[in-house]
Amino acid sequence: MSLLNRRAALALALAAASAPQSFPSFAAPAPEITMDGAWSPVPLNDEAVKKAAQFALVAQAQQARSQLTLLSIKHARRQVVAGTNYSMNLMVHTEGKRRLVIAQVWAKLDGSMHLTRWHWV
Repeated sequence: MSLLNRRAALALALAAASAPQSFPSFAAPAPEITMDGAWSPVPLNDEAVKKAAQFALVAQAQQARSQLTLLSIKHARRQVVAGTNYSMNLMVHTEGKRRLVIAQVWAKLDGSMHLTRWHWV
């Protein structure tokens, strides 16, 4: 190949490389990637979150010997460990007042649960 042909081939390759690329509009969104040990958001209507929230209320009500009613789940996230930690912001009704609480529940691998944090905000 002559020097002139090499330069023409190189120029053509550079032009092709710098041309705008078009991608199909039907490409699926990238899946959410989570790592073990990292906290990730969870939908508020997730059945495991609802179960963890209800467990937290019952456990705290028994410990404090008071009546608690779950009004809503405001925020939820999970952390995969040896089981799953659920951290939730819960709106509860107690002693005639609405109060916000941060509750954390550890769902163990054997299916049991343990309330690890209850903090009134």
